[in-house]
This record gives sequence, structure tokens and C-alpha cells, in this order.
Amino acid sequence: MFVSSLAIALCIALCGDANAFAQTSKQQPFVQKFLLDWFKNSEMVATLHSEHIKSSQVQHMMKSTSLVKASDDDKLRFAESFMGRLVSEAMAKEQQMLGKWKVEKIIETAASETGVFDVEAGHEQLLSIIEKAPVTLFSFVDCPWCLLAKKLLQEEPYLLSSNADGKNGMLQIIELEDMGWKGKELRASIALATGRTSMPACFVGGVSIGGFTDGFDCLTEEISRGETFIPNPCRDLRMFDANGMKDMHEKGRLQKLIHEAYKIYNSTKVDGTC
Repeated sequence: MFVSSLAIALCIALCGDANAFAQTSKQQPFVQKFLLDWFKNSEMVATLHSEHIKSSQVQHMMKSTSLVKASDDDKLRFAESFMGRLVSEAMAKEQQMLGKWKVEKIIETAASETGVFDVEAGHEQLLSIIEKAPVTLFSFVDCPWCLLAKKLLQEEPYLLSSNADGKNGMLQIIELEDMGWKGKELRASIALATGRTSMPACFVGGVSIGGFTDGFDCLTEEISRGETFIPNPCRDLRMFDANGMKDMHEKGRLQKLIHEAYKIYNSTKVDGTC
């Protein structure tokens, strides 16, 4: 959905910031509705969605940009740039304005040949994965913010070892593209449990703290009445006062949360309950 994110990013840039864009949208809801309806019903989106349904692996916005061929250093520079900040703000705004619709589309792409996605089985699969390590990071290979998330967790002060060497590390990194169709199913389960369809998706101690720059601290009553997807209470894995990895790191909350998750994870292993 890169086109929609860029469109919203442009609106934010013209308005000055995300708050100004939100205020403009609030004052002119018919303009916002017209643009969103046009986007959702456009032939371009229908074509991309059809291709995603047929694909054997998960697809995402970066696949249609030149960033796919860029080096990791260039991707990191983009994510930390002014334009990268606009895009990340746009993606968070997009989740508010198109959340329900996007989750529905992600579920459609994850449906098997029978045309049905097993919601309960998918949720159980997600739970079985995130309980294997104190920290689980779901990622898209070409996503700049996923690279930032990995970099943050593997450097000071965290220095988390990953599961890349086949051992049980503190950090479990799941590259969804590498999992083929299972990656599409996991993305759908993550969306149903968190309302988020973008990556990274970071789980600490079995709960989601959001992505790198966005989380769940803005679930106001007004947003809840809009297009934000609200998970079923039986499958809700959101941490409601979390605002994403970057914000929690800067406030010292992420390190404390990971420390607590590690203690609980170790105690359950010793007790033989996990």
C-alpha cells in the first residue's frame, strides 16, 4: 500500500505535520472520504491486491520501490531522513483511516485455496511462535524500519542474541518473506491480534508493543469510532500504553520490559512449564 502512504505523506508535508493533516481532515471529512473511497476502489489497488492473492509469499509496499535494491545503509538513512519520517507518520495515519479495510485485504491474501483463512488456528500458531523467546520481531527483508528495529535490539544497551545460529537466543527474528505462504498467514494473524498490517511487529513477553515508530497509545474514543481495526478481545495482544520501540527505548521503558520478559521466560523454562 505504498501509494496510499506516499499520498498521505505528501498531504502531511503540505500541511506541515501530522497534527495539521489530522485537523485538515477533520474540517473537511468529505475530501478525506472521497480520496479514500477513490483509492480503495481504484483499478490499480485491485490489480495489486489480485497479484498479492496469487503470490506464494507476502507482499508489501517496499517491493514496488527502488529501496528494494538499495543497500542496508541507504535504507537506514532513508528511514531516519525527513521523508522517511513523513512516510512513517503517514503509515500510522493510514492505519487509522484504512485499518479495517487493510486487515480485511490481508486476510483475503492469506486465505488458502479453499478461500478461507482459519482465524483460530492462525492465532494459535502466532502464540506458539512468540512464546519461544522473550522478544520476537516479525520483519520484512526490504523494510528500512525493520532494519532499524534489528539494529536497536542487537546493539547497546540490549545486545540481544538472535536465533539465527539455530540456538535459543533472547531475540527471535521472523522474516515473513522467507516463510512463503505461512508468512502471509502470520501477517494476517498479527493484523487480527494488533490491528497493524505493517512491519516490524515487535512482541515482548508475548504482547505487542507496536512497530518501530508507532504503537497503541493513541486509541482514543474518536479513533475507535473510525476505521481503526479493533481486535477481538479473545485475540487482542496489544500493550495499550506502548508507543513503539523507538519511543519506549528513549524513555527507558523498553529495556525494563525486556528485562522482565527475560526473567519470566527463564523462570518458566526452569519450572518446565514452557
